[in-house]
Amino acid sequence: MKKLIFNNNFFYKSLDNIISQRSDNYESKIANKVKKIIKNVKKNGDKALIDYTKKFDRINLTAKKLRLPKTIKKNNIDQKIFSNFKQAIVNIKKFHKLQFPKNYLLSDKGTTIKSVWTPLDSVGVYVPGGQAFYPSSLIMNVIPAKVAGVKRIVCVTPPSKNVNPYISALIKELGVDECYQIGGAQAIAALAYGTKTIKPVNKIFGPGNNYVALAKKQVFGKVGIDLIAGPSEIIVVADKKNNPNWVASDLLAQAEHDVNSQSILITDSNTFGNEVINKIHKLKLSLNKKNIINKSISSNGILIIVNNILQASEIINYLAPEHLHLHTEQKNKLVKYIKNAGCIFMGEYASEAFGDYIIGTNHVLPTFGSAKFASGLGVLDFMKRNSIAKINKSGYLKYRNQVMQMAEIEGLDAHKLSVKIRQNKQK
Repeated sequence: MKKLIFNNNFFYKSLDNIISQRSDNYESKIANKVKKIIKNVKKNGDKALIDYTKKFDRINLTAKKLRLPKTIKKNNIDQKIFSNFKQAIVNIKKFHKLQFPKNYLLSDKGTTIKSVWTPLDSVGVYVPGGQAFYPSSLIMNVIPAKVAGVKRIVCVTPPSKNVNPYISALIKELGVDECYQIGGAQAIAALAYGTKTIKPVNKIFGPGNNYVALAKKQVFGKVGIDLIAGPSEIIVVADKKNNPNWVASDLLAQAEHDVNSQSILITDSNTFGNEVINKIHKLKLSLNKKNIINKSISSNGILIIVNNILQASEIINYLAPEHLHLHTEQKNKLVKYIKNAGCIFMGEYASEAFGDYIIGTNHVLPTFGSAKFASGLGVLDFMKRNSIAKINKSGYLKYRNQVMQMAEIEGLDAHKLSVKIRQNKQK
């Protein structure tokens, strides 16, 4: 874990060097490979999907077997655990219903304009698979789509000889009618351009590996996308009055996601910071993903020492982290200065894991500093706004001269003509 002292003349330069290295590590050199995959799927459809599934996943499928079976092996599901997912669905649905937008109308003499929100016709949801299955990602993407009123939701997930039973069960629980066992860039291409088996969608959601992220980037424009998701990241702000074990566990929770994940601790106590680092090394020994954690912490972990805990706000707004955890007693004061963060967790008991799973907030959040201009996934991402304008004769007479003058200034004679010609009703 690298240590930086805030207010050092070289602080931001040193910080940028660490951040850029992480970004460079994640920047893939596979863009051309992804481009070829997309082109192949676009041209050969189902055949390309079947070939890539055999090549990358080592599973033989036919066009008929691309669709995920609806049968669920209930014996493989712990009903107590599944009830936890059901509780999460209730909480997440409740929170996201509050986000549903209202239409609005403005009337003036001769003009009426209104804004109408409508759901997207169709969306695709990528559910990561392979080495890790994330049923929670399925929930987080499908629920706001359902709340928005999207009629067609298509799920894709990498194939497996033994399909994760919780994903299958949740697909049924959430009411998703279409799900296909394809993954990688080829799945994104299928959602964007369609095949004989899979009809294209309007927008694609969900996290994935480098191939998935780059594929989403390359098909953007043909379809909409949610965001380009990078590895997970967290900033924890804590003072010496906090429990170092608890703080260490929060940093470890992010580090276990990926070797490119980033865990940052900001504290006003060098002694406390060193104590947290010691706890990280002790706690990780019992964890399944300690090798990933080691690489993540050593490459991307940062301990930042500030003189005053409120100085953390400047660093936070500069980095715009995906997750922010305010352990400090000054959390209520500090949060007033925070502008850029995906989701803020307040208090020593507010482990970020609660947001990942059950309390109701969405865990699909902007990464790599994109919280400066983006928000976490919500209902509005699954909707679009239509503007409707009604103009009668009195409205025409009120604004005609202004419009013609403005069109003339811009050299758009046809615009001017379209207004002027309505001064009389002669054909």
